[in-house]
Amino acid sequence: MDRLIPFSPDVYVGMFGRYNETYWPVLLCAIVLGVILLHCLKRADRTAARGLALIVGAYWIWTGWAFHIETYADLNWAAVPFGILFIVQGLASVLWGGLLGRFEIIAGRTRSVEVGVVLLFAALALHPLLTFFMHMPIETAHGFAITPAPAALIGVAVLFTVYGRASLWLLIWPVLWSAWDLASAATMGLWRDAALPALTLAASVFLILSRTRR
Repeated sequence: MDRLIPFSPDVYVGMFGRYNETYWPVLLCAIVLGVILLHCLKRADRTAARGLALIVGAYWIWTGWAFHIETYADLNWAAVPFGILFIVQGLASVLWGGLLGRFEIIAGRTRSVEVGVVLLFAALALHPLLTFFMHMPIETAHGFAITPAPAALIGVAVLFTVYGRASLWLLIWPVLWSAWDLASAATMGLWRDAALPALTLAASVFLILSRTRR
């Protein structure tokens, strides 16, 4: 594990600060898209479902390219294959839910949809709140949808809001990435960074169990 983390925790945290400074306008756009995503959940029709898939796909693709390949790769050789897998996940979401129309949003305020919405807000606010309460520089917080851990949690959150088991295969990469991310955070002693991947893993297990028991 240490061979794949050839940098200190301070360098890793500082990278997020530089990334956020460079791409802060994109973070604002990602939040606006998040509002549109919530509107799609409220509409719950075919067009909204395709829009949902396209937004989530855009989050994955952006994070794969801008964060992993353009930024993280300066520190870690493994960032490039990670970035490619993020992009593949984004394209898979676009193809499955957008082009093939395999997403069907659950209408109404069901428990599953409510859990999905709570997870979306966790992706937005949890890491910045932990950053604030742990007295770390707020500019190093993991930005909503444009950094890996929030993007993975959003990907899982969206699957709570659509019907059926057929889309559960889209959990494969979020689960694998979150397991790696959690292990990395533990290795570096960055417990602030462990919260989102741990939540993603727990939510994924809960979703699989709830869907496969039916």
